[in-house]
Amino acid sequence: MGAAMKTAASAALLLLVAACYHASPANRDVALSWRGRASAEMIDRWGTPARHEADMLVWSYTTEGVDLPEVRLEAQPVAAVAHVDGPGVTGTAVVAVPAIAAAFRPGEIQRTRHDAVAVVQNGVVTDVQGPALHWGPPNDANLHWGTIFGAHVGMGRLANTSTALPSGELYIGGMLTPHLGLVGTYMLAAGTGNAGGALGMAAGFAVQYWPINRLWLRGGPAMLLAWDPGFDNSRLEPGVTAAASYAVFKIGTLALDVCLDVAGGPQTMFGTLGVGINVN
Repeated sequence: MGAAMKTAASAALLLLVAACYHASPANRDVALSWRGRASAEMIDRWGTPARHEADMLVWSYTTEGVDLPEVRLEAQPVAAVAHVDGPGVTGTAVVAVPAIAAAFRPGEIQRTRHDAVAVVQNGVVTDVQGPALHWGPPNDANLHWGTIFGAHVGMGRLANTSTALPSGELYIGGMLTPHLGLVGTYMLAAGTGNAGGALGMAAGFAVQYWPINRLWLRGGPAMLLAWDPGFDNSRLEPGVTAAASYAVFKIGTLALDVCLDVAGGPQTMFGTLGVGINVN
């Protein structure tokens, strides 16, 4: 189990760095995805514009940042005059003594307004400028960006068990292109047979591909850890995992789906079928 968990941790680390398709490239593609769409569809997706200027619709949002207070202390030499009057000694001396100058600048809250502008002609969007990614693409556009993750719960079983038991899986990673991501995966499948309960786990990494907006397919190498019925004959072996998901409900980057996940190795095979929530 330790080796399997180590594989999962290493994979997760690799994946979090994988989210290289985001920010400017994703914003550009989201803006392009609105060209040729009806302005009514855009308003339905983005909400009522903040203002309407000639043939332009303008949406706005504001971000806030805090500028912390600052205290600055600086030592500066100051001339001091000393009068000396004593037996055999009379005079005036000028000496330099240090003085501390203090300056204080209070903190402040900075507010920045961001505008996205859609140019509309005859009810059709011809161009979009600004942070379109903040509001997202049309609901049916096959675009995915940034960090992606999901979790599923359902029923699963091993090839050598006859009865399914509650099982599940989760993944986390990032998008490499609008349709292709790299994720770390973990699956747990349980079942029972005549000799008792059995358990299978898989941890690895995989590529995840969206041929259409609501459907993704996934596959990749993994380490498998399994016990036969009666929790006998534990074994750790290399294998592969494969999965498919269909989003029954999807709005923006949030999806509720049905997912089938299977894992197989030289001596082991198990799988799960469940429902889950995804951000992709």
